[in-house]
Amino acid sequence: MASTSIPPQIFDREFTQITIRQLFAKDNEGNYEIFNALDSRGNCNKKYRIPGHQRYYKNWNQEGKEDLIDSVYKGYIIGGISVSRHIEDLTRFYFNIEDAQSRLTIFQEYLDDKVEYRGKTFSERTEQEKNRFLNYAFHIEEVTPLTSARRDNETTIDDHYYEQFDRINRGIALEDNDKYWCKKSKPMVKLAIELIQKMKDDEGSRFMGCKNWLKMTKHKENRSVLEKICTLIGALLYDVYKKSYSRHYTNIGKGISNEQKLKVYDFINFYKSIHDAIYQNIPLANGIKEKILPFNNPGKFLGMIVRDYKESRENISNNDKINMWVNILNIHRKSDNFMKGTQTLYTGFTGADKGNQEISNIDKRLERIISFYDDKSTITQAHQIEYNEPEPGAESESESEYLSE
Repeated sequence: MASTSIPPQIFDREFTQITIRQLFAKDNEGNYEIFNALDSRGNCNKKYRIPGHQRYYKNWNQEGKEDLIDSVYKGYIIGGISVSRHIEDLTRFYFNIEDAQSRLTIFQEYLDDKVEYRGKTFSERTEQEKNRFLNYAFHIEEVTPLTSARRDNETTIDDHYYEQFDRINRGIALEDNDKYWCKKSKPMVKLAIELIQKMKDDEGSRFMGCKNWLKMTKHKENRSVLEKICTLIGALLYDVYKKSYSRHYTNIGKGISNEQKLKVYDFINFYKSIHDAIYQNIPLANGIKEKILPFNNPGKFLGMIVRDYKESRENISNNDKINMWVNILNIHRKSDNFMKGTQTLYTGFTGADKGNQEISNIDKRLERIISFYDDKSTITQAHQIEYNEPEPGAESESESEYLSE
């Protein structure tokens, strides 16, 4: 039976501050004096060290690094440094960095000109700009073992350090859906929520995955579609197709005109026409229609359809585009290796061209789709594309029977 008594206190805690300039101070030869994120963990003798039990630094992407550096320049809170104090000899002590390794490594990369921020390295900045970065101060939370603490024979102080590190890193980062929700008063997110609510209430629009919007499950609201609809709006209005909050951040607060709002609603009607036409000829299986999901994922074919909708093609009307996408997506649902599996439609493409959401990647996939649709025989021979033409089926029934989140 577990003990009901509270545990003894293990650590004493102190709070101080340190600037980036102080932590990354250099000696006369240009070497870091008190901390170097690249030092060997076993042989480091500096005042601040990365302990052996720390997980190794996982490289952030360029976007994440720039966001962190941007936060420093803007004076945002970026979190403090958690350290543990250790005695090395009778006259000297050092600190193990228990939390903040990734952030400090990125700072050092910026100081060493290994990462750019807004197109410039640190050395290319003016002295004023350098000082703004170097003078940024964050707090240090320091823990020191209490000599009076009672500890059982099986648990060492190092065990408590490891347990402490594990608990610090158990937190789950805020999801993009929640970040957008925090900005629900901003024009882009307000429009997204308006769209979601309309599609939630319209059974004919359930294919966009809005049915469970704000439904409570285990004391948590379902916001899972918000990121996707915000991305759709960002693609339509600002040509940003990547499903990433940070990529859309600068556009979230921009005013949206009635003309822009109408553009978004017109696309939803265009997209719904594609969906409805696809399902008109899908036969029932045991009284239930097959599912074609995910219709709301910008990382799948939605991004290409947005590009095609926005770009004019000579002598091609919206109705012609709808017919093309109905044909292409019906082939997709009947084929194992057309746009799924081995993705033979994209034979010869790089991994980025097959899946990335930059405009150049999307346009390359779209160009192949249009070429295939215009001349299936020639394009198939050139690229060994595997596909099955769908057969006409029964008339559609109520969509509510087969559409789900």
